[in-house]
Parts: sequence; C-alpha cells; structure tokens
Amino acid sequence: MIRRHETRLALWLLTPALAFVIVLGAFPVCSQFVLSLTDLNLKFPAEQGFVGLSNFARLLGDDAFWRDLGQTFTFTVVSVSLELLLGLAIALILNNVIRGRTAMNSSILMPWVLPTVVAATMWSLLLNDRIGLVNSVLGRIGLTDAPIVWLGPRLAMTSVILADVWKTTPFVAIILLAGLKSIPRQYYEAAEIDGAGRWATFRAITLPLLKPFIAVAVLFRAMDAFRIFDLIWVLTGGASRTETLSIYIYRVLFRYSDLGYGSAMTVALFAIIFLMSLGLIRFMRLSSEPR
Repeated sequence: MIRRHETRLALWLLTPALAFVIVLGAFPVCSQFVLSLTDLNLKFPAEQGFVGLSNFARLLGDDAFWRDLGQTFTFTVVSVSLELLLGLAIALILNNVIRGRTAMNSSILMPWVLPTVVAATMWSLLLNDRIGLVNSVLGRIGLTDAPIVWLGPRLAMTSVILADVWKTTPFVAIILLAGLKSIPRQYYEAAEIDGAGRWATFRAITLPLLKPFIAVAVLFRAMDAFRIFDLIWVLTGGASRTETLSIYIYRVLFRYSDLGYGSAMTVALFAIIFLMSLGLIRFMRLSSEPR
C-alpha cells in the first residue's frame, strides 16, 4: 500500500516534467511529420496538398541527400574518434596531476565554453589562406613555399574536423575524467601489489570501469556531430564538399521555402540519429557485459 502511494506520488511529481518534454519534444516531431506528408511550398501556398509518402520516395532518388549523408557520416566518425582518443589522453593526464589541477581543468575547458560561432570565426581567420596565422607561421619556419588553401576543396573537411575536435574534445575529457575519479584507488593498489604494469592495469581495471562513461561521451558527441551546422556554416558555408544534412535541410527550408520536402528530410535525420543512438547504446551494453 505504501509503495503504491509512493508510485502515484512520483507520477504526479513527474507529470509537469513529462508534459514539458512532450510539448518541446514530441509536438515538433509530430508537426514535422505532418508537414512531410504535404507539398507545402511558401512560394506557392495555394498549391499545397496531401502527397503521402511521396517526399520520402523523393529522398531515395536525391543524389544530394545521399552525398551529404555520406559527408555527415564521415565527419561524425572521424571527429568523434579523434575526440575520444584525445579526450582519454587528456583525462589520464589530468587525473595524475596534483599541483595546479584546478587551473588545468579550467584552461582545458576554454575551447568548449566558447560559443561555436565565435570559435568558428576564430578558426576561419587562423586558416585564411592570405592573412591567416597558420600559413604565416608555416611560411616563416620554411615548411611551405606558397599559402595553403585550408578551406578549399582538398582540405576543407580536414580543417572542419580539426576545428570541431579542438572545440569539443574538452567535453569528452571532462566526462572521462569524472569516470576516472569514480574508480576506487584500492583496485590500483591491489594491481600494484600483484606486480601489474601500467598497460596491464589500464587494460584490466581502467578501461572496463570506464566503459559506461565512454558510452555516454560517444553517444552525446555522435548525436551532436551528426546534426552539425553552425561550425561548418561559418567556416565554409557548406562549400568545398563539406555540406552536411543539416545544411542541406536549411537550404531547402529557408532558401527554397519547400517546407514539405524539408520536413521529410528533417524526419529522416531524426530517424537516423534515433537509430544510431539505439545502436550505440546496444553496442556499449553488449561490450560491457562480462564474458
């Protein structure tokens, strides 16, 4: 009886939060799905009509959609992988720092706390092929004879990935540092008594106990990277083979005013991120199970 009363009270207390989530989360998704079933175009509002799944069928034959999907996938995989490796290295270093730990933690967070537009503008100036600091330094030390076009077709995606890695690696590092702090010291003391080396200790103790935190970091970063817009928009505007799905959706919705087709792509992007998240959660759960 007491447990039932506590359950009912918990549901009543959660009702405002659930209503808030539904209004801000479920309602926009449902409205986008409804729009995706129409051919609404603000340039021709009188021609609006119900077209069913025609917009989704149009996606299958849209070469730009599949091209941008591939570029988005490449950006996500490469950037998240680099951020995970660098974030883990930084977390391990910070975990062993004794003096100046607070100052180092604060300094490592600086790139992440900067607004993305500010960080992207800074990188656009640094990588400018005519007045950029990077080319200036490389030229002064004799590594280049001519300016490198960092944001051109050949290197634009690499430059965008490096800017994103610089910006968001601290987020991964802080999550992994929290995981390292949660590991009891007794485990390391026991491994030291048994004569285990650093690599064996890392492989047998640190990495297995850090897997839940790695899963959280990868999940959040993959979801965020797959819908990247602002960083790439400021750096390249989607040119030089850096256009992602979010930028393509922006063009369709706000430049061509095609709300029906743009909404269909938005629903497709949401479905891809949702399925990718479920896959990552399942993969991390299976990998963390004892064998």
